[in-house]
Amino acid sequence: MKNKVFSLITMVIIFIVTTSILLNVSFASEVSEAEADKARLNEQLRQAKDEKDAISSSKTDAQSELESLTNQVSEAENELAKIKAQLTELNNSIEQKEKEIEEEEEKIQEKDKLLKDRIVALYEAGDTTYLDVLFNSENILDFLSNYSMIQQIMETDTELINELKDAKSNLEKDKEKLEQNKKEVQILKADQERKNTELKDLQEKKQSEVNKLSAEEQAKQEEIDSYNAAMVKVNEALQRAWEKAQEEIKKNNSSNSGSSNSNGSNGLKFDGSFIWPCNNKYVTSTVKPRWGRTHKGIDIAARYESVYASASGYCYNAYDRNGYGTYVMIFHGSGYVTLYGHLSSSHVSDGQYVKQGDVIATSGNSGGSTGAHLHFEIRQASNVSQFFSKSPLNPLDYLPGGYTLAPGATTAS
Repeated sequence: MKNKVFSLITMVIIFIVTTSILLNVSFASEVSEAEADKARLNEQLRQAKDEKDAISSSKTDAQSELESLTNQVSEAENELAKIKAQLTELNNSIEQKEKEIEEEEEKIQEKDKLLKDRIVALYEAGDTTYLDVLFNSENILDFLSNYSMIQQIMETDTELINELKDAKSNLEKDKEKLEQNKKEVQILKADQERKNTELKDLQEKKQSEVNKLSAEEQAKQEEIDSYNAAMVKVNEALQRAWEKAQEEIKKNNSSNSGSSNSNGSNGLKFDGSFIWPCNNKYVTSTVKPRWGRTHKGIDIAARYESVYASASGYCYNAYDRNGYGTYVMIFHGSGYVTLYGHLSSSHVSDGQYVKQGDVIATSGNSGGSTGAHLHFEIRQASNVSQFFSKSPLNPLDYLPGGYTLAPGATTAS
């Protein structure tokens, strides 16, 4: 009798194990294609992000060079404006000198004509002039005085004419200097205009380069967006395969055990026993209102350390750029699901079954994290999408004791 019972139990165990193996094989077969797509998309996404980062870096350098060129063009334009103003001032000075020279020339001509008229008059009069002066003089002293006066007038006129000629000569010399300065400034103007043209050509080329890089950056971002959209579809396919596997396991367990062996929505038997997900038990934050919203788990000061499965179950990988970063979810049975966030890397694949205490990841600083740590959550849900709509449980109510709370860890902030 005992042998029959033992044989029967053995057969049941073999059947259950065989069925579980077949179900796992079936599940692996269903997700293998999606996993391959996900791996391919992850590689394409990584490559596209690297290429975009390279483009963005080149664009930043080009923009910096463009800004420098723009400043140089502005400075060159200001310098050219100064040179043009200098030329205008020189032209005005030259015009003024020409007017002064013309005025001096008129004065010279006027005085020269007066002197010539006097000389002609004296010449035409000849010696009679001196005789007239002599005869009309009362005495020799009067004669000499009259003659001296005539000579003085002529000498004064001559000196004035010479002074006017000297003034004209000086004005002409000043004008020559101004003309020379004008030629030099015109050379500077030509050089500056050439420099301005070269700088503007460089500016236009650099602007074209920036525009091209901006277009490439936008195209690469659109490529990244398409990969992300494809990744969402792949994850949805994996989720559907996962949910289907859960239903199959649940049906199988129910039919084989004749009782609710599943004890939950995912078809796994779970006794509610959790262990700490890492060796470090220093808790820096708990489930509480924080920064205007609810912090839905606990933060553990684990810096790039091994992360363990808090309980046995099936794994699910995902990435949230602005939130959890790289994270792993484990479905344990009885509706319990744990989440391990801000990981530097995951060591499990989607659908992989892990035992309590198995290493599943390494903690890190990915996603919306302010420093390396492990974010740990417990919720009750039957699938991934439902998980995020469910209220979080306080992990400290489920984990063993022996932990330390950081000052302010339970205080809302």
